[in-house]
Amino acid sequence: MSINAVDDPEFCDIISNKKTMSAKSTIKNKALSIIGVLVLLMFSLSIMAFKSAKIPAPSGDYSVGSVELEFQDPNREGRKLKVILFYPAAEIHQETIPYHPYPDSLEKDLKSLYGIPKILIKKLSRSTIPTKNLAKPQKSDSGFPLLLFSHGFNGSRFQNSFLLPDLASHGYVVASIEHTGSAAGTVFEDLSIGGLTPFDSVTQNEPYSDREILKWSDDQIFVLNQLEKLTNESLVPFPLMINFKKIGVFGHSFGGATSANTLIRDKRFLAGINLDGFYFGKGHLEGFEQPFMEIRADNPPAETMSEKDLKEWKMTQEEYHDFLFVEWKLRLEGLARGGYESYVIEGANHMSFSDFTLMFPMGFITAPQRENHHEVTRQLVRNFFDVHLKGEEKKELDSKLKSLVLTQSE
Repeated sequence: MSINAVDDPEFCDIISNKKTMSAKSTIKNKALSIIGVLVLLMFSLSIMAFKSAKIPAPSGDYSVGSVELEFQDPNREGRKLKVILFYPAAEIHQETIPYHPYPDSLEKDLKSLYGIPKILIKKLSRSTIPTKNLAKPQKSDSGFPLLLFSHGFNGSRFQNSFLLPDLASHGYVVASIEHTGSAAGTVFEDLSIGGLTPFDSVTQNEPYSDREILKWSDDQIFVLNQLEKLTNESLVPFPLMINFKKIGVFGHSFGGATSANTLIRDKRFLAGINLDGFYFGKGHLEGFEQPFMEIRADNPPAETMSEKDLKEWKMTQEEYHDFLFVEWKLRLEGLARGGYESYVIEGANHMSFSDFTLMFPMGFITAPQRENHHEVTRQLVRNFFDVHLKGEEKKELDSKLKSLVLTQSE
């Protein structure tokens, strides 16, 4: 009598055990493969995290020089300010300077503000800026237009290095002001520290933000006065070739709002730009006539905001809508009474207009278009000042960038 192996209990047990062992082996191999991929991914991310950010090279005809300055205002309780100047250089070079002279201080402050791991902050703080310290300046019979820049609240005078040296390479002298007490990484020549201010002091305290706007505006006006003296008194080892009849002012976030207020207070500033800053202060009750432009982030409509998102903003849905889409425009129109240009950049958020996006591997904040966000900002800012300070014709954006401009009004 023949025996069917399938009916043999012992044989079935052997087959079953082999199948189980095979299945376990397959699962184990797959698990090891997944672990291997994850390890490789983590290793790759670690390499990317350690790799320094790359500040884009200036795109203009001039190489760029820079000089660090420190001013003290005796009329405001000895308030001290750090300033870095970028200017057109006479010599062609490929040199760089460290992103920050005191990177440890910058890293400590940014970590305390945002809770960002230092390994990511170091991508930026340990990078370099494409400029040569004390490079011989380019001569100019008429001088180069002057631009004053202010960072965002608790930002840094270096935070827009993707933009400021680029402007210098196109024939501008650019002074980037660090607003003491509300700036990250400030260290003075005597090694004293500037300090930080909690963000809620501005966003949740209107009387404070009104006072702070005026203080920052005073800083801008004071620095302009010092630059005039600096040229006249030769406080640097070379003439800076500045045309003080052609001056613009601009900034990011709180610095952009400050710039709008400064246009009211000092008519030497002939044009201004705000990079995504809400218009704090009372300037909208008075207004100015100078040419003005704002470039804004692509903020989502209120109805699309989750409870988690609104909690981060510390607003209700209605408050969020009024803040970003109603009150913002009312204040803009109250300020820019001579007209304005307004652009919204697709996919951009608040930090897209600064170097801070470069801290994150794979563009976690503004992926995948942070380089394009920087480039469209460069072109819009430069074109605006070229028209209003140099008298040039308005230029079109590069074709690849036009689609990033979602809305505009002029």
